[in-house]
Amino acid sequence: MAKPMQILWYINPNDGPFPWSPEGQLTPDLMRSRRLAQRLDQLGYYGVLVVGRNPLVETASWIPITEQLRFLIPVYPGATQPAMMVQQAKLFDSISNGRLLINQVNGTDQILTQYGIDVPSNLRYEMSAEYWTIFKKLYAGELGAFEGKYFKLGPPPPVRSAPAAGGIYVQDPHTPVWGSGQSPDGITHAGKVLDTYLTYIYRPDRLGAQIDAARQGAAAHGRTLRAGTLANIIVRKTEQEAWEHAGWVLEKTGARQIVRQIEARLRTGRFNVASNSREVAEFDSLASEDPKIQARIDALRSGKLPDVRALESYPNIWSGPNSWGALDILDQGWGGYLVGSAQNVAARMRELQDKLGLDAFILAGWPATGEAERVAEILLPLLDLDRERPKLRPA
Repeated sequence: MAKPMQILWYINPNDGPFPWSPEGQLTPDLMRSRRLAQRLDQLGYYGVLVVGRNPLVETASWIPITEQLRFLIPVYPGATQPAMMVQQAKLFDSISNGRLLINQVNGTDQILTQYGIDVPSNLRYEMSAEYWTIFKKLYAGELGAFEGKYFKLGPPPPVRSAPAAGGIYVQDPHTPVWGSGQSPDGITHAGKVLDTYLTYIYRPDRLGAQIDAARQGAAAHGRTLRAGTLANIIVRKTEQEAWEHAGWVLEKTGARQIVRQIEARLRTGRFNVASNSREVAEFDSLASEDPKIQARIDALRSGKLPDVRALESYPNIWSGPNSWGALDILDQGWGGYLVGSAQNVAARMRELQDKLGLDAFILAGWPATGEAERVAEILLPLLDLDRERPKLRPA
């Protein structure tokens, strides 16, 4: 029997009808994000994935105005020492009744150097595995002093005799660690330390192979691994309405902006599934043996937009321009959409759960509040939702 689904929403200070383009952005507003979090809690969402300047601080301010909503916040391993991260996580959990989730993010050279992290990309997952192993053991009270390859911890100070504080609880056994990783090293890392393995939605044959590899890695360590996916979403009462809006998003973004986004994505040095490397590629060098994908490339090179349905890699899965980075022109997991009627999108989500074991869906729609309300009204009632409370233990 399938597990209840965990449906989260994506909160980004950049909002608007198509916020990846200057013409489609609203003015960033932290209070709008705060109001959105409160509304999502009222609508029954499981949680939110939050990005911004300091999501831990920002989401802490949302605890008093929400009751059930969980907060999935990004953490770069090494930016905060593991013992301090444990202290922050335990305090957040005790205040929120266990509503913290951690999204482990390895980052890129451009991001990590500002935090003083100077670890080559080929060793970053090794460092991350050590970091999260320490974090989990410290949180569970199973580790004192530690000396590893990347981190060294002295023994904790003696506990002063004081009356035990009653009514304070933390998660059991620790704050869950979610995260992604598409490269072979990233998939190995997921098997070692992640509790939920995240992907971007794209064609299920490739997505399924990626998830299976991560789960095989987890099994080799005697572990099980949940899986989730990030998906932009356009859901309407009818298929026609949904695809008309997808076409509108494509036209409003425009071929020139789409190419700029693809070029920026290619320059990041992230793992490229097509080349099985992190080598920086150029847009003009892209090619595919798949005639459908090559037609997309040719259209954009000539300054034209592909047909909206030509970007549909699988029924109701669309490789459109999006907030995660760029249009997934090669169908290799840069980020995509669920598009269609509520009935068909719900059926597709259940199919992905049944065939691939996807139990968590992190959805994004634009503008965020209106689309979140629409999804809650016409899609969520068609799904079996996870309402379970966090598992807690005395601190």
